[in-house]
Amino acid sequence: MYEFVIFVHLIAAATWIGGSMLLFVLGLTLRDKEAQRVVYFYIGPIYGYFEAAVLLLLLATGTYLYIVNGFHDNPEKFTYELGYYMHIKIALVAVITIATIIHMIVSLKTNGREKTLREKILARSTSMMIFLLNFAILWLAMQIRDML
Repeated sequence: MYEFVIFVHLIAAATWIGGSMLLFVLGLTLRDKEAQRVVYFYIGPIYGYFEAAVLLLLLATGTYLYIVNGFHDNPEKFTYELGYYMHIKIALVAVITIATIIHMIVSLKTNGREKTLREKILARSTSMMIFLLNFAILWLAMQIRDML
């Protein structure tokens, strides 16, 4: 069961990171604003709901792995380095979850219409935050896995 949950967690992480990279690159490379609007109008909502499901899957499998690895009830498990990485990863996952919720609310609310300046700032900053935090979380996951 443990190996299956790790497998699902890794597939979900690859899906999450790959999807966010694709949309991030599309946002940077599609210079034609009309093409960008059309792409995001059709792909955005589908991607948003799919990624919300993937995020829930990541949170569920991550929680399972946290518990099975004894972090919830075994303080000795938290050697200085391992505990530090785990706490930072959990904090970054919380931040990326909040950024995702904000991004989804703004993006779904404004789909098909021009965003206000505030909405553009929120959408772009949360998108950039999600994009960058993905790599930090992935690096932390690799460090944690090596220590377990």
